Amino acid sequence: MVIIASIFIFCIAAIFRLLDNSAGILISSGISVSPFYLSEAEIKEQMLGIKNRKMLKKLKRAIVFQKLHKFFLILAILTFIAGVVYEFINPTLVTLL
Repeated sequence: MVIIASIFIFCIAAIFRLLDNSAGILISSGISVSPFYLSEAEIKEQMLGIKNRKMLKKLKRAIVFQKLHKFFLILAILTFIAGVVYEFINPTLVTLL
């Protein structure tokens, strides 16, 4: 059951990754970027040259989505490891088969 929870948490992490549209925001404003996944430092560097408040708000939201993606990804990995350890201690998935 814990392993299934880790898959669910991984899906949440994937959703936050899809919500992070920092490259699309920058491209729509005329700023060319080469990688589509921008790091937090690159986004903050681009934010220094932007004066548009609406654009800054969108980029700040993209940074929050990146942080949430990383948090849920780490949580999914830890939950998966805990689930595997728990299955060795109390094998419930084997009895379901």
